[in-house]
Amino acid sequence: MDYRIKGRVALVVGGSKGIGKETAKMLAAEGSRVAIVARTQKHIDRAVEEIAAAGGEALGVPADMSSREGIESAVATVTEQLGNPLIVVTQADFHVRGYFEEITRAEDYVDSYRTYTLSQVHMLHAVLPAMREAGWGRFVHIGSGTAKEPQSLPPHTVANATRPSTVGLLKSVADEYAQFGITINTVAPGWIATKTTNWYLSTHEGLTDDDARKKWLMEKAGVPAGRAGEPEEIASTIAYLCSDQAGYLNGHYICVDGAHHRSAF
Repeated sequence: MDYRIKGRVALVVGGSKGIGKETAKMLAAEGSRVAIVARTQKHIDRAVEEIAAAGGEALGVPADMSSREGIESAVATVTEQLGNPLIVVTQADFHVRGYFEEITRAEDYVDSYRTYTLSQVHMLHAVLPAMREAGWGRFVHIGSGTAKEPQSLPPHTVANATRPSTVGLLKSVADEYAQFGITINTVAPGWIATKTTNWYLSTHEGLTDDDARKKWLMEKAGVPAGRAGEPEEIASTIAYLCSDQAGYLNGHYICVDGAHHRSAF
């Protein structure tokens, strides 16, 4: 299927690893000119090389996307070298693990809000003007299923408290900018087989084989699929949301989690 995004510039935050990397590869395969923005140069280089080897076009941009300065600098670099990014895929990472009583530093909540939500504010300000002028844009945020149903396993009270604000922001902006041909959506992964997830299952739950993990995911974590999802299973949803055909799918929070969340809506 042709997503009709050939030649579009796509900026993928965290595009050097995991879900971001798989998304960058899929967008490049559709003919997008992909900018991979991340912190670690060696990981960026590896992702760029993989895309180039497959016949795609990619640019690597090292940047700290948790700050306004880093975001504005990265967008300026991409714009100068590739053109205005009309496809933008974002994500953020802030981990302070623990239950409420264990969180003794109130500023952790502020730092979490700054990382998850304010980073999106800065990115939106940086890219929306060009999208509006073009009359076309795709903005997809890789969030978390905990924004809809806070989880206690593992305990992430701080993230549970702040992630919903990002969803509210993006829905509000989607409502404002839909008239300009711009879509803004959140994709919410559940348990995904990334390096971090595998480390948690092994280190904190003592699960080292597939059968034990399947049982734990079904009985303890409540994942009916009985397995963690693969990064490409999330990336395929993101890539579709970036397509021209997805122009009427806007302002949504889409869970991709193996039926983990129990609510019907």
